Amino acid sequence: MSKEEERAKLARVIRQWNNNRLDLFEISHPDENLEFHGVMRFCFADHDGGNVATKCMRVCSKSSTHEVIETLAEKFRPDMKMLTTSYSLYEIHANMERKLNLDERPLVVQLNWSSDNREGRFVLKKEQQGSQENCHEKQKGGMIENFRRTLSRKDKKTEKKKTKSTDRFAGDENG
Repeated sequence: MSKEEERAKLARVIRQWNNNRLDLFEISHPDENLEFHGVMRFCFADHDGGNVATKCMRVCSKSSTHEVIETLAEKFRPDMKMLTTSYSLYEIHANMERKLNLDERPLVVQLNWSSDNREGRFVLKKEQQGSQENCHEKQKGGMIENFRRTLSRKDKKTEKKKTKSTDRFAGDENG
């Protein structure tokens, strides 16, 4: 298929998408490189605080899931990057939930919803607890070891002081 035919087909799909959506979520027509932009809505459920937040942001058809997750991390919680937790992006439909691969293009995934005539949403979620627990266990183990080292240093100092005071006391009795 030639680039012009591909562009015309893509423009047709985008037109169909735009006819069924609010103007806010309108997708631009593809340029000569078949690149297009659109505003997408993303949800994030903060299970610790029990809050659910949504953000809309403009996404390019060339943006990967990985790039979108990085941007969402900054938008939802600026301190999210400092956490050791990793996040994934899911597309959720009435009876289906699918984790997007890091190299997928979320805007293209969303555009395909119109060809399947289905509605969905994108949700940013924490990775499964299994990988997170390993990370916390390592941190916990490191903290415990550090605490033990601190205690053993304090014990050594205390022992030294006892030995010095015992030596001084013994010296006073002999003197």
